[in-house]
Amino acid sequence: MRHIDYVPQPKYHLIEEHPNKFHKDYDCVVIDEEKYKDVIIQYDVVQAYEEKDKNGDNIGKFSFNFIICENPNDLDLTTKQFKTILGDILQKLLKEHLDRAEQD
Repeated sequence: MRHIDYVPQPKYHLIEEHPNKFHKDYDCVVIDEEKYKDVIIQYDVVQAYEEKDKNGDNIGKFSFNFIICENPNDLDLTTKQFKTILGDILQKLLKEHLDRAEQD
C-alpha cells in the first residue's frame, strides 16, 4: 500500500441514494475518472491487516470487496487498474473519516 500522502487522487463523488444500493447505511461512489466515468460502486467488506515488509517492519494494508451499482458502458471492472483506483479512493475516504474523528 502506498502512503496516503503519495497516493494519486482519483476523481469521484459520493451519492447517498441509488436504486441498486445494497447497504442502506453506506454511500455510493461515483467514479469521475475518464475511463471509468459514471461507474457507481459501493464498498462492501473492508478489512485492515498488518504484513511484514522486506525489512521485517509491520505495514498496514487493506483488502476490500465492492458491489457494482451501475456500469453504464459495460466496462471490465476486474482489472488491476480499476481496483487500484478503488483502493486509492478507499484510502482517501478512510483518512478523511479518521481526521474528522480526531477533531471530535
